Amino acid sequence: MKKIIGFLAILISYQSVQAQEFEKVKNNILITKYESAKTEYEKILTKKPTLKNTAEAFYWKSRVFSGINKDSVLVKKFPDAYDQIKSSLAEYVKADLTLAIAKENGQDPFFDVYIKSFKDGVGGFNTKNWKVASDNFDQAVIYSDIVFANGWASSKQKFDTTSLMYAGYSNQNAGNVEAAIFYYKRLIDSKINSPEYIDLYRYLLMQFTTKKDKASFDTYFKLSEEAYPKESWFDYKSEYIEKNLSMEEKVKMYDEFAAAGKMTEMELQMFGDMFMTGRNAEGISAESSENYILKAADAYKKAFGMNNKNYAAAFNVGISYYNQYSTLDVKYNDNIRALQNLNSNKPAPSKDPKKKAAMDAQFKAQVDSIKKLNANLDLPIKEKVDAAIEWIEKSFDVIKDKEKLDRSEKAVASRSVDFLANLYGFKRDKTRGKDQKASDEFDAKYNVYDKLHDKYQ
Repeated sequence: MKKIIGFLAILISYQSVQAQEFEKVKNNILITKYESAKTEYEKILTKKPTLKNTAEAFYWKSRVFSGINKDSVLVKKFPDAYDQIKSSLAEYVKADLTLAIAKENGQDPFFDVYIKSFKDGVGGFNTKNWKVASDNFDQAVIYSDIVFANGWASSKQKFDTTSLMYAGYSNQNAGNVEAAIFYYKRLIDSKINSPEYIDLYRYLLMQFTTKKDKASFDTYFKLSEEAYPKESWFDYKSEYIEKNLSMEEKVKMYDEFAAAGKMTEMELQMFGDMFMTGRNAEGISAESSENYILKAADAYKKAFGMNNKNYAAAFNVGISYYNQYSTLDVKYNDNIRALQNLNSNKPAPSKDPKKKAAMDAQFKAQVDSIKKLNANLDLPIKEKVDAAIEWIEKSFDVIKDKEKLDRSEKAVASRSVDFLANLYGFKRDKTRGKDQKASDEFDAKYNVYDKLHDKYQ
């Protein structure tokens, strides 16, 4: 303990001696004799060169040139005065981490660099010289932080929001993404939410999407919603998920959110759209494509369940069933063609009764096999057609009586009547000759929708 106390005593004594070395410099500054202060400063360093790299030397040099820089006559004699302030102050800050000397003797050099950097930054900003602007605002932030953190400014705010904002804008325009993110994060973390700052939030969300930084995206997405609750932020979440998650990850996320009941109507519709788009992605297997259609239908149904005026969700449910019907119908028609091809290429009957019987049995087995495939498709096709009709009609019923439709509503109405005409036409043809009453009813429905074709063009 005695050794430590002894060391501290020596250190304090050493610092006191150094402070006394620059006493004449200090006195000349106090009476605004800046050139004399410069002369005394140079004498001291000539006499004791070891003082050159001390915190005291750096500080008093900055004070000397701060005075010269403010003197209209002296500044012409020493035109590099501001550069001398800037370089010596930068060294001082590194040498005296507590800034004890500046706290005791004055902070003029800090304000000099802060104000000049801000002014030059504005000049670069106004001329769109983004390198000049960003370099100067970077400097302004460094010194404004020191000024505000130590309570040297008349304002008692924690930092200079204006310098931070301009530093962010300048670095963004200069292409310095990391620097822009750094400044914007500081501003947003301080919970600012006035209208002029909203673009900062948007920029961060876009950058975190590009970087695939989910943790940061989630953090600042939540802060964005809290800061501007009336603003729609949903598109940013949708873009993040769309760009950065695989289809398997999207399905997993959807299943987890759906099980927890955490999704909004918009989020449900977003997932529905993603699954509908994903089913057509290159390299997707038929099984995966079918699964995505089912997921899409589930998401759209849940969205419509939250809002029965959401015609787009209902329409998309109907389209998902229409797509499933179309897939089955293709298989059905492929089987018919296979049957026709089989009949066309039926071998000539053998004259040998035994061989003929065997060939006929084999042929019948092939025919029966194909017919069975189609018989097994009849019910699923009917179910998909009926479901498609149900949901497309739900969608159409929401908008059909509106006096004026917007572009989206008109597009859905136009497609709805065409799909419904096709579906009822299919049901009519399926029942023709089997159930004439049903066939006539379906034909009447077909005509209702077919006549509306031109109404929504």
